[in-house]
Formats: sequence, structure tokens, C-alpha cells
Amino acid sequence: MAHLSLYELNSLIKAELEASLSPSYWVIAEISELRQNVKGHCYMELVEKENNFIQAKIRANIWAYTYRTLSQQFRQATGTELKPGIKVLFNVSINFHEVYGMSLTVNDIDPNFTIGEKSRQRDETIKKLREEGYLDLNKNLPLPTVPQRIAIISSKTAAGYGDFLDQLTNNSQGYAFNIDTFHATMQGNETEESIAKALEQIKERQGDFDLIVIIRGGGAQTDLDSFDAYGLAKLIAAAPLPVLTGIGHERDETVADLVANTPLKTPTAVAEFIINGMDRFYNTIYDLNVRLERGIRDKFSRARDGLVHLGHRLERSSTATLKQADNLLRDKQHMLKFASRARVEKERSQLNGISDKIKLIDPVNIFKRGYSITLKNGRSINHQEIEIGDQLTTKNQHSSIESTVTRIENE
Repeated sequence: MAHLSLYELNSLIKAELEASLSPSYWVIAEISELRQNVKGHCYMELVEKENNFIQAKIRANIWAYTYRTLSQQFRQATGTELKPGIKVLFNVSINFHEVYGMSLTVNDIDPNFTIGEKSRQRDETIKKLREEGYLDLNKNLPLPTVPQRIAIISSKTAAGYGDFLDQLTNNSQGYAFNIDTFHATMQGNETEESIAKALEQIKERQGDFDLIVIIRGGGAQTDLDSFDAYGLAKLIAAAPLPVLTGIGHERDETVADLVANTPLKTPTAVAEFIINGMDRFYNTIYDLNVRLERGIRDKFSRARDGLVHLGHRLERSSTATLKQADNLLRDKQHMLKFASRARVEKERSQLNGISDKIKLIDPVNIFKRGYSITLKNGRSINHQEIEIGDQLTTKNQHSSIESTVTRIENE
């Protein structure tokens, strides 16, 4: 039986492919992996997905000279670098090597496809956020009356962060702000996870803050792709406090800007907006103070005029009132003198009657009528228990008789 070596088989495959395939094809694929070696060659893994399931995968490379040209053209046209996670329209040649197997060589890239794809993905993200009720969720939160306690999400090394702090803390009005910074990576693949962590920390302390500020300063257009991501936009929309963004770009708003309560172009613009909020509060308090002071002066003036008028009326009526009161007092004095005499006589008569009654029950008068009283221990025996041997005292008008009980007869 005829047989082939592995090399012969691979050579046959290579020859058949070269004979039957076109020199190149335009292929849509997503970059799954991308790395550049020291010589400048770019090596990629391209995939096609459906519902995050990989349906096809192949290796591809762009040789150094071609990669330098194509990557620069792609960046200028799309505003982003060639990187994992984006879909690209490649012109490729198919290669089969006896050792390294199947691969693609990239000859050209059509950046217009990627521009359209990014726009489509952005539109789909915005549509999804709108349908789920997230697009205006944070916008419906009222801005604080006094925007003084600020939670900042930013990289502490970013130039925009320093500009924001300088603008806010060195304001000419002398407003004081309480600032707490939550460090986050503001570009690259870690952006979404980093900002999500910061938002969760703020949520746990939301009672300490009035506003959330997300700032990053200037940078390449490619650094803004994370701010178009659905996951990050949803987190910002669902934040428990109003979110102000100052991502530092001049192009159309990112999706993160669209869902924020108040999007602003730069970090310094965010600081100025917060200072203006303090100005509005100060001016409101100042106006209220002026109105209060004016109202108090008006009320005091009206009260003073009323008192003057009342003084004149009292002065006119005081003489007649005093005379009337004097006459009334005289009448009351006469009535009181007459009534007091009658009351004294009545009380004297009652006291005489009581005195006569007291005399009738006086023991001296009772003894005069032939009565006597027997006592035990100084108290009447009528209210005590008497026993044989008790010592009794009997009193009458002329004497006091001591006796001992020898017999008791009960009736």
C-alpha cells in the first residue's frame, strides 16, 4: 500500500491550496490576541464569534514594514489602535507551511469598516441603555444645593486630576470643599473594572458625598474606547449620586458622558461648574438675607408708627379713665366698709353661740350637776377593757377617789 510521509502530505496540501485559492481575500474578523516582537512584526489571533462563542479561529501576521504603515493609517482614520476586541476588515493571503501549518498574512486593512462597526456598536449600546431605562437614570437625580462634598474617580497621576484640584481648591471666592479621591485606571483594558470598584466603594459611603466626579484629562482618542462600553455606562447611570464627567476630549460625547448627570469637556470645566453651584447657593442665601433684613426693617417701622399712634390715643383717654377708676374705687371702699361691719357682727354672734355650747359640756359644770367620771390610766373607762385588779380614779366636783376592781358584773 502506497504511503506518504508527513512532510509529503503537508507539501501536497500546500501545493493544492496555492493552486486552487485566489492570491488574496477580504475577510472580517475580530482581533483576539495581538503582540509585536522586537523586529516589529505583528502576530495576531483572529476569531469570529456568535453570542461570545468562537466559531472560527486562525493565526495571522503583519510583517514589520507593512505593519508600520497599516497601523499608522488605521490610527489616523479611526482614532484607535489595532488592538484586541475590535473587528477589522483585512485583506489577507493564505499561507500553509509544512512546519507551522495554516496562517494568514495581512496585506491591507480597510479602516472604514472599523469606523462603521464602532459607530454601530455605539448606537446599539445607546439603544440598549435607553430600552433598559438607564440613559436618563442619573440625569433624573437632582444636583445638590450645596455641592461641597466631592468623591473623585481618577488616576492620581493624571495631569487633569491636578488641574481639577488646583481650580477647585484655589477658587477666588474662598469656598472650602471636602474631597475624597478613589484611584482608578482611566485607560486600557482595566478601565471598566477599576472604575466599577471605585463606584462600589463610593456607594458604601454615599452618605458622605454630594457628587461623584469622573475625570481623566487629555489623551489619545484610542484611550476613550472604554468609555463607550455598555458595562461602564450602566454602572455610571446607576450610581447613587449625580455624576459629573470631565473626560477631556473635544470629539462627540462618549456613552459615559451621555448617561452622566452633567457631562463637561475637561476636568477644569467640572471644577468651574461645581464652583458655580456654590455661587448659586451663596447668592441665594445673600438674597434671602437682604430680603429678611428689609422685611425686619419694614415691620419695625410699622410697629414704631403703631406705638406712636397708640401713645397719642392713650394720652387722650388716660385722664378720663383715671377719673372713672377713682370714682369706682371710692364706691368700692364704701361698700367694703359696710360689708365688713356686718360680717364682723355676724361672726361675733356665732362665736357667742359656740361659747355657750362649750360651757354646757365643760366638766366643771357637769360635776356641779352631780355627775362624776371614772378613769383608767387617765382615760375614760367607757373606751377601755376593765379587769380585776385594775386601779381606777373617780372624780366629782369636790374629790378624787382611788379604787381597786375586785368584782366585775356584766349586764
